[in-house]
Amino acid sequence: MNLIIYYTLIMKIQLSIVILTIIISTRAYSYSRIIPFENIDSLALQTNDTVPDEIHLRTYLDFHYVYDNDMPSNRKRPYGSNPLHVNQFDIGYAFAELTYKTKNFRSTISFNSGCIVERMYELESEMMKHIREMSGEYFIGNGLSLEGGIMPAMYGFEGFINKENWFSTRAVMTDFAPDYDLGVRLNYRYKNHWSYRIQIANGWQTLREVNNNKAVGTLIRYDSPKVLINWGTMTTNESSVDSINLERFYSNFFAKFHLAKKWQIAPLWDAGFQRDSFNFNKLNFWTSACINIRYQWKPKLSLAARYEYFYDPKQIIPDVITNTPNGFQYKGGSICVEYAFHPYASFRLETRYAHSRDKIYTIKNNINSSKNDLFVMGQFLFELHHDLKVVSTH
Repeated sequence: MNLIIYYTLIMKIQLSIVILTIIISTRAYSYSRIIPFENIDSLALQTNDTVPDEIHLRTYLDFHYVYDNDMPSNRKRPYGSNPLHVNQFDIGYAFAELTYKTKNFRSTISFNSGCIVERMYELESEMMKHIREMSGEYFIGNGLSLEGGIMPAMYGFEGFINKENWFSTRAVMTDFAPDYDLGVRLNYRYKNHWSYRIQIANGWQTLREVNNNKAVGTLIRYDSPKVLINWGTMTTNESSVDSINLERFYSNFFAKFHLAKKWQIAPLWDAGFQRDSFNFNKLNFWTSACINIRYQWKPKLSLAARYEYFYDPKQIIPDVITNTPNGFQYKGGSICVEYAFHPYASFRLETRYAHSRDKIYTIKNNINSSKNDLFVMGQFLFELHHDLKVVSTH
């Protein structure tokens, strides 16, 4: 129980920092420009009084071929979303996004498809699973904005759009962190580097509520040209029965540092607790960590390496349930080479190896017959941007 008190205290400190900063800066500063919160996985918008209304269209596609050394008979990989299918060509992710913005309002609608959607939205209805974003944001002023609707989540270093990531695949910890939310957010941008967010959503990556409780999240972010630090938290009830409280406490931290002109490093760390479904006075723990390193060898050629670790022996995260004695205890590494032959297009080749404490991988027709997993992935990525100016008659 001391862990719950400690985690609740952390969230209260975060909220106090956000509220205090808003109060102080609103009184001390006056901005002529409204700067909304920049979301990693969506179009970053900045507006001012002189910018006309604008429509922005963005489309994206990545497809790949994967050779899996285990040769599973169903040609499908567990414990990951991209790649989901192996030994065949496949669409990893595709989406189209339309954003309309004025000097104090932004509206975005986007639709997506691909094996990432098949895996990450598998519990949503057919109509809802293809909606990536359907949101609106009103910029109140002095860096403050109110946002609501279906939105990309604020957790995780890697998003769905692989071109914005360093690898063709995502680390397990970011693959199964919340990727989307349905709710409302209060965003605040302080000066040029600090951002804060308070969010109320339906739950842990769900568009449809499963109980009468709501998930509460907070975020503190520092972003400069050479340093990015992002710390988010969430508390939610994961029970589908209102009389049972399966509280989950989650902390998501990542950072990115430019060590030199060609080197970048990104450490990631997640940790969480959830009440035991049989003993409510007991807390089960999971954690994961990752280190990413990227080297820009030449202007069009880069190399990235990743090492990751995931520890969930009590099977808290439903996406990595193994039904084995030690649960999901995983170590893995990736090496990815990227050739960006065009500003909006590139090719990647990645090799990924994983080792589990238990036998959780399938070799041909033999289920749970191997502790090791190895595959090679070749991927093409394309995107297109188009701006359409809207002449105002006012």
